[in-house]
Formats: sequence, C-alpha cells, structure tokens
Amino acid sequence: MLKKLPPQDLANIYSQLARLEKAGMPITNAIELLTTGEAGKRAELTLKYIKRGKPLSEAGAKSGLLVGLDITLIKVAEASGKNAEIFQQLAQFNADKASQARRIKSRLILPIIMLVLAIFIQPIPDLFLGKTTVGGYFLETVGLIALLASSFFILSKLTYLNNWQTRRNLLNFIQSLGLMLQAGLPILEALPKAYQVVENTDLRKQLRKISVYLKAGDNFAEAFSKLKLNKIANQFILTGEHSGNLAEMLLHYSKQESEDIALHDKMITTWIPRFVYAIIAIWIIYGIIGSTIS
Repeated sequence: MLKKLPPQDLANIYSQLARLEKAGMPITNAIELLTTGEAGKRAELTLKYIKRGKPLSEAGAKSGLLVGLDITLIKVAEASGKNAEIFQQLAQFNADKASQARRIKSRLILPIIMLVLAIFIQPIPDLFLGKTTVGGYFLETVGLIALLASSFFILSKLTYLNNWQTRRNLLNFIQSLGLMLQAGLPILEALPKAYQVVENTDLRKQLRKISVYLKAGDNFAEAFSKLKLNKIANQFILTGEHSGNLAEMLLHYSKQESEDIALHDKMITTWIPRFVYAIIAIWIIYGIIGSTIS
C-alpha cells in the first residue's frame, strides 16, 4: 500500500477538485491538472482508471492518490452527491494540518540543530588535548543525545503532554466523524471508521463504548456524555442533535478546537527554542569556566 501524500499536496488536490466541481467541470479536468511530483504520477494513473469507467473513489484508491479514510468519504460523497462539500472540507483539513506541521518545524528545527551541534562541538578541545579518547568522545556525545531522547520520551508520558495528545486524538475523531456524517454515512457505519484515526489506544477503547451505548438505545449526545471526555464537545453535540445538524456542529467544534490547539502549539513552539538556547548558553559558559579553572 502506498504512503499517503503529504498534507499540502492533498490540500491542493482537494481544493482544485472542489473548485472545478462547483464550476460543473468534469472530474477528469481536475485530475489532468495534477502534473508535478508524486501526486502527478498517481494522478496520471487515476485518470486512466477513470477513463475506464471507474469512479474517483475507486480509481484514486487503486493509484494511491487516495488513502485511508479519504476513500470512504469520497465514496459516500459520490453516492450522496455532496462531492464539492467533502472536497472543500478535506482541503481545509489538510491545509490546517500542513500549516501546523510547517509552523512546528520552522520553530523547532533550528534550536534542535544548534543543540546537536553544541553537543558534538563542546568536547572537541578535550579530544585534541588528549583528555578524552575517540571512543570517550562518541560515548559522551551520542550518549548524551540518547539520554535526551529517552528523557523526552518519558516527558511525553507526563499527564500534561498526555492530555494534550488525547485532546488532539479526540479532535481527529470528531472531525472525521463529522466529515463522514456530512457525506451522508449513517452514524453506526461511520463510527468504526472514525475510531481508526485515534492513535491513543486507551482513548480508542473508551470511544468504542459509544457504539455499545447507541445499540442500547442512547442517542449520540447521551452516549458521548457518558464518556466524560470534553464538556464543550458535549454541548456542541447536544445542540447539533437537537437541531438536526449534528455533522455541522461536529465540524464547527472541530474548527474551534483546531484554533485553540494552534494557539497552544504556538506557545509551546515559542518557549521550547528559548529553553534550548538557554541550555546551550549555560553549557557553553560552564565549559569556558571549567577550561579556565583547569
């Protein structure tokens, strides 16, 4: 199975599909405009399948242009006639994901590179002066990087960061469910597919109880509230179910939650580089003082 295309590529593809769908242009016109990179190769193969009479969902799945949940969403959209709406939602979803990744990468890559360079540069004087061996140098540098990596892994298990990741996973679940319901998929069919986007095994196990509650006679708002996961999400779901616009309210909540998470990401990616730079500065000063004393 081919790897899913990068979010920005998918955002461009779906945006183009939505634009031409709204203009009443054939799907082949949009696919023919995809000519660059890996997306272009998969689009060319997709076009061949479409010209043989295959729908986009099947053609895209065969070529690797569409992967995972996207295939289901587009298949349901084709059956319900909501192609443009689903293309637009998928375009926005992937554009947000790409923007978030770029923001985190641009803010964190430089301090990480500087930290790694500092780790390898700092012991070099001792190596040339014979105070440490080549083996000792690599043990000190690579060992420190391994220690930092393992420390980061342990920190990621702390309650604060774990809650942050749980919040992201819940957002992915609600957003995916909203997209499938908007496309016209019945909720009992949509839920198993939405569970699959949840990486946190404990959260996924908890969310699976929703299907059990629904089959026992609860509505979705009642089932979700029993999990006690998010009070704000509860309110959106309750409002959506009472108004008959559950899909729209799920997506509205997703948009608001995405914005809140983006603000949180901005704060984290602002302070982590400062923390790294402070560590490097203190380490260099310590090294200078140590060398002077010795």
